[in-house]
Amino acid sequence: MKEADKQSASTYDFVQQTGRDKYFAARDREIALLSDGADGIKPEFAEPVEKCPVCGHDQSELWFKKQGFEFRRCKNTSVCGHIFGNPQINEDALNDCYRGAGEGGECAEVSANDLWIEVLLSQANASYDKGKYQRGIDAMQAALGTDKPGRVLDIGCSIGHFLALAKEAGWDAVGLELNEKAVAYATKELGLDVRPQLLDEAGFPPESFDVVTLWGVIEHLKRPVEVISQIAEILKPGGILLTFCPNGASMVCRVLREHAATFDGRNHPSYFTPQSIKYVMKQSGLENIAISFHQPDLDAVLNYLEGRDPYLRDEQEKGPLHAFFSGENRPKAEDFIRENGYGYKMMTLNRKPV
Repeated sequence: MKEADKQSASTYDFVQQTGRDKYFAARDREIALLSDGADGIKPEFAEPVEKCPVCGHDQSELWFKKQGFEFRRCKNTSVCGHIFGNPQINEDALNDCYRGAGEGGECAEVSANDLWIEVLLSQANASYDKGKYQRGIDAMQAALGTDKPGRVLDIGCSIGHFLALAKEAGWDAVGLELNEKAVAYATKELGLDVRPQLLDEAGFPPESFDVVTLWGVIEHLKRPVEVISQIAEILKPGGILLTFCPNGASMVCRVLREHAATFDGRNHPSYFTPQSIKYVMKQSGLENIAISFHQPDLDAVLNYLEGRDPYLRDEQEKGPLHAFFSGENRPKAEDFIRENGYGYKMMTLNRKPV
């Protein structure tokens, strides 16, 4: 499914076809377990954030509150302006969650992270991801300036669909993933080299990869400069780091704010803007060489402005905004969103100096 096809199918249809509605419900149920019952997070889970995780600036402004978390914007706007959740969840609880255990094993129902595996395995999502991953492979090869595939590491590779496509294109592909269900699928069903480890546990020698990829991972990092610096060490000189993540400065995030599904303080402590992601690369010893914007998510914005649920189907008739942004106006609006940096997702290419 091409990006435009996903949009034409409507946000409603894509959410239901991929099972995202069930995932969102499970995620919200699990986050509720962290609540202290007074608009905050239980102290045993909470780690207060006193400084911007990207630039270290100690001044930030409250953007909004959601599910016990504050979402704050760094006031160092001249170079950063990063958006982050406060508090963050302690590392042990978070890693148990990613492995599918739920928060401390408290949730007896299927975990949201295991349901996310079902989302990724859905036909609609797999088709959409294939186009996204192919764009990434084409972009990283162009950035390397060679047609010869090299060695790629995908951190947080989940069920391995990107790795499988890279391997098919001739790349020596390795993945890291914590979710046990995802590792089992990637290794047993797809025959991939996927290891259930964090980056600092893997023991990769310096300058051992031509490309490292972070597909929907950098927003999960509590200490992004530390991790990106580790990635810089294992990249060969001239090597490429590719990231794909939510754009905190996107139209859907600006308009929906706390109603945007991406804002999840438990799993997503960081929300990068084009400015803050370039800054974190500079701080980590990499040079940003390209950034592109994807997924206009125009439906979600129009639904919200018309008083409808942004993501799930309801019985109300669509209003005049939907009528206006139909026909030839829709592709014009979506092109405007992408070309001006308002797309919901952004992909960056970052090079290690030679």
